[in-house]
Amino acid sequence: MASAALRVAVRQLSQHSRAGAPVLLRQMFEPKSCTYTYLLGDRESREAILIDPVLETATRDAKLVKELGLRLLYAGCARTLYRSVHEKIFTLPGDCLIYPAHDYHGLTVSTVEEEKTLNPRLTLSCEEFIKVMDNLNLPKPQQIDVAVPANMRCGVQTPPS
Repeated sequence: MASAALRVAVRQLSQHSRAGAPVLLRQMFEPKSCTYTYLLGDRESREAILIDPVLETATRDAKLVKELGLRLLYAGCARTLYRSVHEKIFTLPGDCLIYPAHDYHGLTVSTVEEEKTLNPRLTLSCEEFIKVMDNLNLPKPQQIDVAVPANMRCGVQTPPS
């Protein structure tokens, strides 16, 4: 059943995306954990990344990547993330705008140069970065009980009664 729902969601997204758009984006819902995984791909280079992948859906995600003819750059390990950021993103011009996905200080945009010089994790060595990422032990997100139901309704929030 969940697989059928995923196919419908991917088909709907495909119908709404422009065929000539340089970036391919797929949002995939995993009902058991109530989370989304995002597939972001470059139509020209065929390179892709998975954002917030769910371990239990790795087979599904790998199948979609293959069906779309993409090559996955990041598969979920801290070392690969570090290399991707340093070898791909940090080769862009310093004034190139980037939009970090998980900033907890209200910043929605940064530049490559700011991240290179000021990001406390990305200024570490690769080994130090891996150690930090492998030991985050993050608490339950404070807004998860609001965010998950809203995500299930395509972002529409119900005001408190």
